Formats: sequence, C-alpha cells, structure tokens
Amino acid sequence: MKHQNGRILIVDDDVANLATLEAYLVTLGFASQKAKSGFEALEKVRQSLPDLILLDLIMPGIDGFEVCRRLKSDPATYKIGIVAITALLDRKSNLKAIEAGVDGFLTKPIDEVVLKTHINSLLRMKRLDSELEASRSRLDTIREYHRRLSPGRSRTREIIGESPLIEGVRAMINMVKDSKIPVLILGESGTGKQLAAEALHWEGRRASEPFVQINCAGLQENLLESELFGYAKGAFTGAVINKKGLIEVAEGGTLFVDEIADMALAVEAKLLDVLDSGLFRRLGETVERKANVRIIAATNRELKKEIEKGLFRSDLFYRLNVFEIEMPPLRKRKEDIARLAEYFLACSRLATISKKTFSSDALKALLEYDWPGNVRELSNVVERAIVFSGQDSEISPKHLSPELIRPGGAVTRNAYQASSGMTLAEAELAYIKEVLEKEHGNRTRTARILGISRSTLKKKISDNPSLQKL
Repeated sequence: MKHQNGRILIVDDDVANLATLEAYLVTLGFASQKAKSGFEALEKVRQSLPDLILLDLIMPGIDGFEVCRRLKSDPATYKIGIVAITALLDRKSNLKAIEAGVDGFLTKPIDEVVLKTHINSLLRMKRLDSELEASRSRLDTIREYHRRLSPGRSRTREIIGESPLIEGVRAMINMVKDSKIPVLILGESGTGKQLAAEALHWEGRRASEPFVQINCAGLQENLLESELFGYAKGAFTGAVINKKGLIEVAEGGTLFVDEIADMALAVEAKLLDVLDSGLFRRLGETVERKANVRIIAATNRELKKEIEKGLFRSDLFYRLNVFEIEMPPLRKRKEDIARLAEYFLACSRLATISKKTFSSDALKALLEYDWPGNVRELSNVVERAIVFSGQDSEISPKHLSPELIRPGGAVTRNAYQASSGMTLAEAELAYIKEVLEKEHGNRTRTARILGISRSTLKKKISDNPSLQKL
C-alpha cells in the first residue's frame, strides 16, 4: 500500500548510508525501499514506481549517472523526481548529473533539514504536475466532445429564468459573445457568474476551442503564476520538464479567471501585460509568446473598494471592465424561483425515478425566503428536500431545510425584518449568527447551509466582530 506521504527509493552501495537515510525517512514520515546497486534500482523501479529516488552517483557497475539517464529517457519513469547524493563538489560532475536529468543535489554528509526540504519540494511539484495533467486531460476530452456537437446543439448549462433582470443578462451576453474584448462579471456568491462566462464562450465564435477556468481563491502567488503562465524546465526546484500554463491551454478559446479579487498584486501586473500586449512569458524563459485567448473575469467583491484599500490594481480593473455584466441576486428576481426549483428537481438524479413535485405550501416557503446563498443555495435546498422526502412523491414544507421552515411557520430573513424593523444587512447578520450558533461555530457546515463559499463566510465574519465570538 502506498504511504500517504510518498514512497521513496534509496539507492547507495554503502550499507551504512542506506541505514542512515532510511532512519531519516522514517522520522520524517515517509515509506522507503532500498537498492544497493544501479541494476537493483532499475529493477525495483520497474516493479513499483516510487514517488522519488535518492540516488548515489558513484557506484560500481551501473553508476548513478547512467541510472538517471535511463529513467529520464523512459516515458514511464521520466516524471520520477531524482535527487543526486554525492560527496563530489566539482563543477564537471555536477554538470554531468544535470545533463543526465537529476532534479536536485544532496551533499554527504546528509543534513536532515535539507533532506526534508528537498523531498517535500519535489513531491509537491509532482502532485501539482499530476493535477495539471488531469485537468488538461479533462479539457482535451471536453474539447473533442464539443467539436463533435452539431452546430445547433446547446453546449452550456442553461441560465434559467424569464425575469426582466435575467433577460437583460441574456441580452448583454448576446451583445458581446462574438467579441474579443474582456468581460468582467460581478455578483454575489451563487448568482451564476460561471454560467454567464460559459454562455459567453459556448454561444460565441470561440465555441470550438477550449474553455479553461481557474479560481484564484486560496492559491498562493507562485502557484497561481505557474498555473497561468507555465514554466520552463529548471525554472525552479522540481520543474523537471517544460509545462504549458492555462493561457496556452486555452489557446484560441476563453480563460475564465474566477475570484479575481483574490489574485496577488504581482500576478495582476503580469495579467495586465497580457491584456495590453497580447504577449506573455513562461517562468524561467525570456522568449515572449503570443496569447490568443479571451479573458473573462469574475468576482463577488466591490473592486473599487478593493482598489481604495490597495488590494487590487486600478489599471487592471479598468482594463477588465471594458464590458460589465452583473448577475442579479435571487431575492431580486423571485419570479424565477419556482421555475429554478422545478428545473433542479427535474435535473436531479435522485428524483428522476420517483417524478417528485413540490406542494403549493413548499413553493410558497421557497418564495418567502430571501436566499442569501442565491441560486446555489436553492439548488442545495432542492437536493436536500429530495433526500428527506424519501419515497414521498410530493415535497412538502417539512422536507425543506430548517432555515426555511420552523415549527409554527416559516422564519426567514423577511420575518426578521417584519418583526424587528431590521435592515436587510442586519437581517442577514442575524440569520448568519443563528445558523452559526445552531452549528456550534462550525464554519464549513454553516457555509453549506447558507449556500455560500467558506471564504465568503470567513469574510463576513471578519467584517462583523459580533460573529467572531461564535
């Protein structure tokens, strides 16, 4: 069974060194295998691919240089990280090792802290490479699928609703879907900003090319930069091959940058260069590449306030804000709620067999609620109601979330306002407080019930000291 921290092969003809390294790895929480020669190392790699190899360079028979060359020339093993262990410090040997394909060096005697740093760095890059490859594979599959679709067939999830606000959104999408200009999509969490971005792509001229998205929330500056722009082999520790960034992956198509307000300022500057010049460079390269991609950005924050705080570049804002689409909150288009609920019910895999319907009282409860989590929260509420209704063919108020229905009648943010004269902001604060208390301060469960992201809930809590005590 593969160790959760990674499996490492130690290759050294010195038994004492093998024992020392193995002891270090056990202390650091890694599983290890040992090989006393180059021949044995190649055999063990064939039997079970390790995540990383600690390789002594000077060995009888097949030395470490040759082992590295063979592994790096084999498509099945070239991604394995190799750290060379050597007592040599001469430039000629180091260059020979680099040419063979080693990804890092450790000099004898081995320092445990340096060893840990090397291992964690290479394993982290291996995980990143795997995630990027999986994403590219999915993108290739999607791209090929959409190429085969007939011209008239819908290629995006539908924006549901017939309210004037949603009809306005559709009109704006239709106005710029074939244009190359960047678009900034604004709106609260859960309002459907990604749906609008998808519609701009799949209904426009770029529909036969990739739609690629990235969410900036939670991504550190260096990771976000390498994801967007890619990197050259040797650009940093663990960069063992050239990698395309998402700007290149989206060649000819659309790059959707979600939660752009969370983008680091240094990366914002590079994205601005792409918008201004249409050129970019991979990390570690000097050559400029052409960026044939349309950029669509989205955020749930007020960017002008972020600019005032020094958290967002004003020049990037004005470059992105060539055309703005604002997704309306669900509370402002309540005439769409019933249709949305029926749509989610019809689309649910859990409800297709029983052909469930909503009772009039359940629909009334849905209409009376203010939906702080917007359409995403409504979708979650419908999915939960399907589960709680069991074998019943009709969804009634008792099957809805407790936030909508309480014993003795509905208690919503509307009710808060009606009974206490609260403003909408005060009602929202009281509602969040109620759910936090009910969930004993568990932010993950609270965010799920509210139908908002954990980062959005965290920001609301940080902005309101009265919530921080819960």
